[in-house]
Amino acid sequence: MEPITGTGNLILLFTLIHFTLGRSFSVLFAIVNQMSVFIYFPLALAYDYVQIPVYGMLLEKSSKRFFIVRWVTQKTDKVISSLNERPLMKKVMSLGNIGLILLSALPIRGFGILSGSIVSFFLKKGRVEGTILLMTGSFIGIFIIMGIANGVFKILALF
Repeated sequence: MEPITGTGNLILLFTLIHFTLGRSFSVLFAIVNQMSVFIYFPLALAYDYVQIPVYGMLLEKSSKRFFIVRWVTQKTDKVISSLNERPLMKKVMSLGNIGLILLSALPIRGFGILSGSIVSFFLKKGRVEGTILLMTGSFIGIFIIMGIANGVFKILALF
């Protein structure tokens, strides 16, 4: 077998970064490494889409006594308690559906698909409605990161 070269390596690294550090870092990695937008944009959307049912299933099954579910439930409780302490989060939550989209879109630590899935679950959004809202946020979030990166590169080009 030949080692993965070129675009294959970039896609592999993009995937690892997306699932470990999140969408913001993976999209920035793709932009810095000059990956085609036609590659990283659909990949980021697909990876976020894959995460939604996984988090949803874990939240729905959290009443069972499996170790991994207990662990995820404990982590979820910690995330929710820390999110409830943030004034920005309270403001976002008060916005309803728009807030859920913003929650999953903003490239700020503590925001993203996991937080959006948790909030969607507790707001009792249906699977379809929650997924549509979270994916809309993901779509907007990718554009936000692209815009920030483009702005930073233009500022750096001035020097």
